[in-house]
Amino acid sequence: MAQYQFYSSSKESASMERCPVDCIVPEYCPEEPLPSYNRKSAIPFEIDYSYFINEISSKRQSSKLREITRLLEILPPDCIKFGVGVPNVQTFPFKKISVELITGENIQLQGQELSDALQYLPSVGYRPLINILEEIQESFHGPQNWSKRSIIMTSGAQEGLSKVVDMCMRCNDPVIMPDPVYTGAVDLFIPYSADIIPIVQDSCGVVVEEIEKVLAERKRKMLPIPKMIYLNPTASNPAGTTLPTHRKREIYKLACEYNMLILEDDPYYYLHFEKENPVSFLSMDTEGRVLRFDSFSKIMSSGLRVGFITGPKTLLHRVELHMQTSSMHTSSLSQVLLYKLLSHWGKDGLISHFMHVKNFYKQKLDYMMSAINKHLNGLAEWYEPNGGMFLWLKIIGLNDANKLVTTRCLEKFIVLAPGFALSAIPENPSPYIRLSYSIASPEEVDRGIALLAEAIREELLD
Repeated sequence: MAQYQFYSSSKESASMERCPVDCIVPEYCPEEPLPSYNRKSAIPFEIDYSYFINEISSKRQSSKLREITRLLEILPPDCIKFGVGVPNVQTFPFKKISVELITGENIQLQGQELSDALQYLPSVGYRPLINILEEIQESFHGPQNWSKRSIIMTSGAQEGLSKVVDMCMRCNDPVIMPDPVYTGAVDLFIPYSADIIPIVQDSCGVVVEEIEKVLAERKRKMLPIPKMIYLNPTASNPAGTTLPTHRKREIYKLACEYNMLILEDDPYYYLHFEKENPVSFLSMDTEGRVLRFDSFSKIMSSGLRVGFITGPKTLLHRVELHMQTSSMHTSSLSQVLLYKLLSHWGKDGLISHFMHVKNFYKQKLDYMMSAINKHLNGLAEWYEPNGGMFLWLKIIGLNDANKLVTTRCLEKFIVLAPGFALSAIPENPSPYIRLSYSIASPEEVDRGIALLAEAIREELLD
């Protein structure tokens, strides 16, 4: 497969440093970027990862039978497999799987590839696919030291997040996250009675000074320091914000200073609308503090359920041990099909697909912004997102938009997400609502926003 060459090097794009005018950013003098790994002169990991691994995860042991599956990757194909307790693919009712792409081209799985797609895989995933993903990660996020860092396939990014939280969290542990936040992340911490520390966002994402203030205060009072900070850095769900590079640098420095891991949950990375790709936390990770979660759900198919984690081998091995006794591995069929597609496309095909997806959602956003500017002036406040699928609205004159969303809008057959449900502290009332522009047609958008304006006026008069 052709080498990918998408990585934005140390010279940052001005567009990624620019924030909307309503974003208050402290004076900042850009530094030279933190050095990335390279294969010849890698900075070794010196972190004691046992600090981050909880008691349950530390007790996990390798599944001896699952390790046999891993052996098959390195043994010759003609070895005699008496010790492998798997079904014979000759008993499966599939002879060939053919998938037609929207271009009219066909991808076919047959022979050994079909056998791989129908059979059990090692828990880390399908090695040919992982090889391609390593190329992609290096292209977008700079050279990686794969002797210290690795990739593990997951059933969407959500499974990866879940496994990492289960690996690290102890009851009552503190964790830092944005407010508002992706509720699928919050829900993972609730069973641990986590001390959730919400960090306010402006139109550029989390405010770094607030993180610094919280950490300094906890240190002064000798309170437990969070071991993790969860971030959704590109076109975030629900706020639509994208963290600029200089804020990421400051957050990474704080993670190093206070010995924290950064959970970089970035499923909208390829849906940004800027000219240059965002500079990721992974690309600046010289100490092995970043666990990056990628997903194909937004750019290929959510039904494939394919995601992957990139991070320190020591931690991903703990995730692998958990997977050996839970999901065992991400769908073989999905992994092999994705591998076949990426191999078929190569560099140019992948770029073309990314551009198609970006342009599609940018047009959707344009329809939404046109309708909002037409119908909601004076009724709501907003800032235009620079990627993703979501728009975050503040209703003027309402302290709590819950009734507006769950009663008045539903009566008009408009389905929205209330802001309180997307808060790190959902018990608090919220004047915000989240709109998704991913599905509705231009006609539905205009009619829906007009009805929303009507519902707001009715609610304000009530």
